[in-house]
Amino acid sequence: MKRYSFIGLLLFSFFSLNLKAQMGGFGGGGGSSAMKGAMNSGHFYGKVVDSATGQVIPFAAVQLTGPKWDSASQTMKTVIIAGQLTTDNGEFSLEKLPVAGPMFTPIKYTLQISSMGYNVYSRTVSFDLSQMMAKRKKMMAAQGGDNSNPMAGVEGLIDIVDKDLGNIKLSSTSHQLGTVTVSGDPPPMEIKLDKRVFDVTKSITNAGGTAEDVLKTIPSVNVDIDGNVTLRNSSPQIYVDGMPSTLTIDQIPADEIDKIEVITNPSAKYDAAAGGGGIINIIMKHNEALGYNGMVRGGVDQYGKLTGGLDINIRQKKLNVFADVFYKAIEHKMYGAETKNADSIGNVGNPSPNPPPYLNSNQHDTNTMEGYFSFARAGFDYFIDNRNTLTITGTYGTGNFGTSDDLHTNTDTLHGLNPSGNSSTIEYSNSTRVFNNVGTSVLFKHLYPKDEENITASITANEGSTTGSGTYVTENFDPSGNEISKITEDQTSNGSSGYYVGKVDYTDPVTKKSKIDAGVMATINNVNSVNDITLESYGEIPGESSTTKYNQQVYAAYFMYSHDFSALFSAQAAVRMEQSFYSGQVTTSIDTEKLAPQSLLYFFPSAAATYHLTENTDLQLNYTTHITRPNFSQLVVNNYSNAQNIQTGNPNLKPSYMNSFELNLIKSFDKKNSLLISAYYKRTTNIITTQLDSAQNNMLLREIQYFSTYENANYGYQEGLEFTSQNSISSWLDITGNINFFESGINATNLGIPDTTKPFLSYFAKLNLTFKLPKNFSIQLNGNYLSKAEVPPGGSGGGRWGGGGFGGGMGGGGITPSASGYIDPNYWMDIGIKKDFMKNNKLSVTFNVKDLFGTSVSATNMIATNPTGIPLYSETTSRRRDPHFFQLTASYKFGQTDLTLFKKKNNNIDMGPDMGAGDAQ
Repeated sequence: MKRYSFIGLLLFSFFSLNLKAQMGGFGGGGGSSAMKGAMNSGHFYGKVVDSATGQVIPFAAVQLTGPKWDSASQTMKTVIIAGQLTTDNGEFSLEKLPVAGPMFTPIKYTLQISSMGYNVYSRTVSFDLSQMMAKRKKMMAAQGGDNSNPMAGVEGLIDIVDKDLGNIKLSSTSHQLGTVTVSGDPPPMEIKLDKRVFDVTKSITNAGGTAEDVLKTIPSVNVDIDGNVTLRNSSPQIYVDGMPSTLTIDQIPADEIDKIEVITNPSAKYDAAAGGGGIINIIMKHNEALGYNGMVRGGVDQYGKLTGGLDINIRQKKLNVFADVFYKAIEHKMYGAETKNADSIGNVGNPSPNPPPYLNSNQHDTNTMEGYFSFARAGFDYFIDNRNTLTITGTYGTGNFGTSDDLHTNTDTLHGLNPSGNSSTIEYSNSTRVFNNVGTSVLFKHLYPKDEENITASITANEGSTTGSGTYVTENFDPSGNEISKITEDQTSNGSSGYYVGKVDYTDPVTKKSKIDAGVMATINNVNSVNDITLESYGEIPGESSTTKYNQQVYAAYFMYSHDFSALFSAQAAVRMEQSFYSGQVTTSIDTEKLAPQSLLYFFPSAAATYHLTENTDLQLNYTTHITRPNFSQLVVNNYSNAQNIQTGNPNLKPSYMNSFELNLIKSFDKKNSLLISAYYKRTTNIITTQLDSAQNNMLLREIQYFSTYENANYGYQEGLEFTSQNSISSWLDITGNINFFESGINATNLGIPDTTKPFLSYFAKLNLTFKLPKNFSIQLNGNYLSKAEVPPGGSGGGRWGGGGFGGGMGGGGITPSASGYIDPNYWMDIGIKKDFMKNNKLSVTFNVKDLFGTSVSATNMIATNPTGIPLYSETTSRRRDPHFFQLTASYKFGQTDLTLFKKKNNNIDMGPDMGAGDAQ
């Protein structure tokens, strides 16, 4: 705005000279310098207020434009005469303005005022010269017509050239009720060419939950029973506010989330390693409203566990301070069953001295998790000026979880342990896990005078630590119920990690038809962990306890060029370069294995083209490339945390490279009715899969152990057709629907696995219904259905529940051979009922139920083979978690647009809605 004031001063000087050359004395004769000064001393002033509340609006941009003579073109042009920001009490003052133009004609100015969250105000203003002339004539007559005094009557004209525009009222872009601002309901889904944006602030079924609950409602996204997220049957990268995060989805409170962005085919602008399965960006709430506002909430679930939170933000002058806190106590129950058959598919007559361990078994498992997690976030925005903003945010998360597991197994023909017949096993365990995470981010954004030109720089640091301990007891019994053995194993672990990201992004609309985007990014990830595994009365098991150190660095740069070739056709081309470095070592009681420093340089091109079929219909084709680098655990770490399922590293793993194509048809009927049809195809070479390696008897543990490792299969593919619609049927019903038909397969003949690239058609469907009923009631239904589907590469499981104990196939994860099994159909429905109370709906009470009909069962059928293709066992599993889980929550909104919150009252300033004069002419 200083720039505008400077321009206004220059224009004032120009107009002063121009008027002096074209005007004679005021009122006849040569005139006086004082009178001419009066003609160039116009003054507009006033106050900007909210049209609904009458509260003043500080830092609103005030701009005055008017005519200027262009000597080159010999025409009048409209230029900026003056401009400034309103003060903290909403006032503005534009001075030294030309009062009249050539031939003493009135100058018509355009006054424009804008502020975040308000509609732009614009009107024509001018000084009333006829009133000015009449008033001076009257004053001269009163003085006897004496024109000898050059100042005669000038003082009386001050109220003419000193124009009070009064209170100028800006209307809010949102609908304000009392002291609490309630935005008009945005569309639940906004379809853009490169992503889909889902507003989740109105979602009823998410109340009191976590990001896991939120993602279950998002089209194209599936969250399994272990908390593993898939996007179109692939594992996406989870971002928080546009940056990678070490927080898991069950550590992010749902009530703090504003929007979810789903990017199914990320361009070269994004991290190449993140885009193979797409990107899900969780956007946290960030209020910048003037004054103060917030929300307090609390709830209780069916187990009596409490949840609570508080959000608040305060904005005064150039500073906006925000803070959030959240606490959630947790209890979950998991029930599982497994049948494993190795006898019927193995070679029973194998005369080898060490034949495979043939057995059939049935398991029943009950798993209970209890604990809590809490989350805190605080920071501030500093609005340096209209073009520069600095935001600093700090986060802290902590949690403590205890898990108890009770597993009963009946085994037939347990070779090497009880060859005479049947046996049974009871395995029970107790474990705890504690995590802490501290994060800091600094964001600076600069807006250039050119529209849409900006540069953004950010630094994010996350440091976390985890500790864990567990005791696992296994009791084996013979057919008569006599105890054969009792094994007690203790596991302890602790680790730390650091994740640091720095990036700079620049956007420049070079012309009206072309734009460039460019940026650089650096990522550093350090991991350190210690795992100790001991047996009671024996000590440390050789080779199983380990100390791990790992470092990965990725440096990237991208350049993107976009061009509108016509009103109907536009295209975009981009390339990304990434240089990655990683190294590490694992130390056990037996040896130290070092991973030789790796350095990989890859280029990732991407392109997109858009054709506007009609005003509301677009057709887009895009192509992107991505990479999946093997992580350190996959390369060299042997994971013994699950005694029955041992995962070993493979230092010979190669990165996999993906080519991805997507064709989108986007039809917008109006703001709340739209349709997206997407066809996609992905092909990944050297795809990383999990391969069962071998099985053996561990006489020390008296367990059958299955060993698996990671391998590169020849290639994998996915193809599909997806429909997503958002419809506002009426003022009381909104519907969002999604159905995704897909096929996938893996060619792993190099691993001795039959080719599974033959079509295996599956589909996944979601339906969201939101009813707005009388008496401030709302009901929301979320339905999900997953047909029979192929097990994704690497298998399912893991997540929050997996890998923690002896549970065989019970969520142990990591033993599933690629492309050798399928997931049974699965469906469920969630419901939420909400009632608003009090004036302006400040108080809301929500009751929601997850898995309303208790139908959500995760079941798989698999055949496990070794690297030579010999079947080792067939397995069926089923698990369910917290059927009919219900929760009751309440929230209360508060706030006030009080801009004098931290100032003493000034009784000389009228804060009412009708200060000053009326409209200018």
